[in-house]
Amino acid sequence: MNIENQYTIAFKGLKEGAHDFVFNVGKPFIEHYEFFEARDGKLIVNVRMIKKPAHLSFSIDINGYIEVQCDRCLDYFQQEINFKGKLYVKFSETASEPEDDVIIMHPEDEEINLSQYIFESIGLSIPFRKIHPMGKNHESTCNKEMLALLEKHLVSDDHKNNIINDFFEGQK
Repeated sequence: MNIENQYTIAFKGLKEGAHDFVFNVGKPFIEHYEFFEARDGKLIVNVRMIKKPAHLSFSIDINGYIEVQCDRCLDYFQQEINFKGKLYVKFSETASEPEDDVIIMHPEDEEINLSQYIFESIGLSIPFRKIHPMGKNHESTCNKEMLALLEKHLVSDDHKNNIINDFFEGQK
């Protein structure tokens, strides 16, 4: 089965009112989106859909973790993901200018696929800087060997200034 089809809600035969759906996101979903910054994860996507005659509204909560690479030590760790979002679907026979969190669908459409929305929501929840969380004693939980190597090769500010000055002296 196509990964994307697992995140489809067939709304056509449902009564008006609230409907709840639960989706699991794991390694197959993450691998499907090759440019995703993670290699694995376990996330639960809770969706509450409110069906009305002229529109649908979705409340989407994504909770769990993904495994990402630490920007400091390059080891993988579990990055917690917590996302809450709203998505609205309006029905219209004419195309209109896209809006944030609003999808325009044809009145004859019977289902909506949420895989792209889920993917983008997880991506927006990943911090720009991915670093291991601090431990209980407020110390780094990064790979100790890698931190020692980084410290060994760290260039002091004085040394950086000398290199810059030597460079500009050579340019004269």
